[in-house]
Amino acid sequence: MANRVEDSEGQRRGSGKAKRRNRWQGYLFVGPALLVLMVTSIIPIIYVVWMSFHRETPSGESSFAGLSNFRQLFHDTLFFKSIGNTLVYTFASAALGLSAALVLAALLSRNVKGSKWFQILFFVPSVTSEVVTAMMFLWLLDYNFGLFNYVAEKAGFERVQWLLDPELAMLSVVLVGAWRGASYNTPIFLSAIQNIPGDLYEAASIDGAHAVQKFFRITVPMIVPILSYTIIMAFIGSFQMVAIVDILTNGGPLDSTMVTLKYIWRQGFEFNNLNYAATLSLGLLPILFLITWIQMKFSDRRAQ
Repeated sequence: MANRVEDSEGQRRGSGKAKRRNRWQGYLFVGPALLVLMVTSIIPIIYVVWMSFHRETPSGESSFAGLSNFRQLFHDTLFFKSIGNTLVYTFASAALGLSAALVLAALLSRNVKGSKWFQILFFVPSVTSEVVTAMMFLWLLDYNFGLFNYVAEKAGFERVQWLLDPELAMLSVVLVGAWRGASYNTPIFLSAIQNIPGDLYEAASIDGAHAVQKFFRITVPMIVPILSYTIIMAFIGSFQMVAIVDILTNGGPLDSTMVTLKYIWRQGFEFNNLNYAATLSLGLLPILFLITWIQMKFSDRRAQ
């Protein structure tokens, strides 16, 4: 009996040591990732919050400003206009880009001759730098020497001020964003469509369904999780867009393309008002959370 008690106590001690050893091994494996996350994300976020409650004095020192930066934010009409511009760009570019990507993926999934080469060509714009893309469209949309105006003039139309007209400037930026979005999401949709069981399409063909009905009744419902993911990522990416606007329009004309991130960048690095730029960043954060939450709720309902 005593030997059994000693054996059970030894087993408990051994299991306790094993648990502690496994726990410390887990900490060692997770530790480097947590350290990188803290250095690159958590500490900068804390510093941004700290900056939003301070204001730089003429001598270059930071002084506690309380909520003055936030009061300035709520009275900043250009900030709210930039949010409106960003929402217009986000919804328009996401709708056009995702729709084009979905249609292209459906066409490429039909195994047309040369579709493999088309898949590569469609993906090239998404791996190209935004700066390079913007410079290319800056030349294409140029009023005097752009290809678009050259073709329009040859077709008998007048030259168009793509980047100088307040309404057309936003349209131009939206088209560039949609072009990049379609390039990025086409391979994602294509992979999702190729994983749909072919029996569903065969059964639909037997029932007399045509291609459009198969697309809306089978393809779209079957890739709802992927579609929800791409919508959320498109919205977040659109709010982070600044390089295209910076090169094409610089936020103009008449602030018609002044997106939020461009306005934050201008306050921080053009006006050297980093404290207020930090406050604007925090003002943008709830909007991103709200849009993401709405998208996730919507996707959950569609999944049910």
